[in-house]
Amino acid sequence: MSFKSDNQTLSFSDLELSREKARNHTLEYLKNLDQSIGWSQIESTLLENYPTGKNKKGPQAYSPLMLFKCQLLRNWFQIRSDVELESLINDRFSFKKFIGLPLGNSAPDSSTFSRFRKRLTLEKYGMVLSDISDQLSCKNIIINMGSTTDIRVIKSSRPSETKKEIQPN
Repeated sequence: MSFKSDNQTLSFSDLELSREKARNHTLEYLKNLDQSIGWSQIESTLLENYPTGKNKKGPQAYSPLMLFKCQLLRNWFQIRSDVELESLINDRFSFKKFIGLPLGNSAPDSSTFSRFRKRLTLEKYGMVLSDISDQLSCKNIIINMGSTTDIRVIKSSRPSETKKEIQPN
């Protein structure tokens, strides 16, 4: 296989962020979920049914398991688009940790997510989701979907009441 490394060896920045993010609830939540799911069977299913990355020539591909975990994040956090997913993975330590992406690496490009969904048949995608759902049900784990929001700066059409007018001299 020729997939990009998901080396989990901690760098100095990983160690520093780990100390700072000790009370990161999203990180803890995703870590518990990650440990509750048997990824080896899911990875086997994905590898059997995903044609990319099997050629040793050319650039290394992202593993289908990493890309599938990205899709899980998109569903669980109700992320609206692939562009937003890419941005949030680049921004959030917890997301990078969950998908196995070293902090110094950029998230897969938004078009990679789209191509991944097209290459993995709907039947196989559903089969893997069903497997994850079954595993979580057996452990009495329920996922309450959350949302991520970004701030939007909107220019008010009404003048501010505290605005001072400057008089020319």
